[in-house]
Amino acid sequence: MSTEMFAGLLTALDVVALYSVLPKIRFPLILAIWTGILHMIFPLLGFLAGEWVTSFIVEGGRLISSVLLFLTGVHLCLYQQKPKSTIIPPMLLAIVVSLDTFSVSLSFGMLQLHKWFFLFSAGFFALSFSYVALKSKLIKGPLLTRISGVCLIMMGLLTLLNK
Repeated sequence: MSTEMFAGLLTALDVVALYSVLPKIRFPLILAIWTGILHMIFPLLGFLAGEWVTSFIVEGGRLISSVLLFLTGVHLCLYQQKPKSTIIPPMLLAIVVSLDTFSVSLSFGMLQLHKWFFLFSAGFFALSFSYVALKSKLIKGPLLTRISGVCLIMMGLLTLLNK
């Protein structure tokens, strides 16, 4: 599996964790489609910002990207909130779930990964994982959130160690 596809898969894993603890959603496919699209838009913005920052910080880019990946992973591992039954519009929910992909893809943009392959894999996995998590009663969120956090921590450490 390529680095971009693996990064897209990891970026979308938190969707499973978050959506699996939601109460019944009225239109799960629409929410999954929106989440997939936003998991491409926010990373694109992050990529563009990452490429821009890289032009100014050539030497420190590797350090910054590894710190961002590491801290995002730590956040996923430590932040566990019990779900509350509230009515949130699907579009707003998809934005909230997808917003963290900006900071992750900022790191990937600094690493100059292949942008379009990553964006399509992130969108595909987010759409697939969203739909499965919204329809499945067997998946439990906190464990998957921690697993995806550990994976991001490992990616941050590997980025720091690779020269």
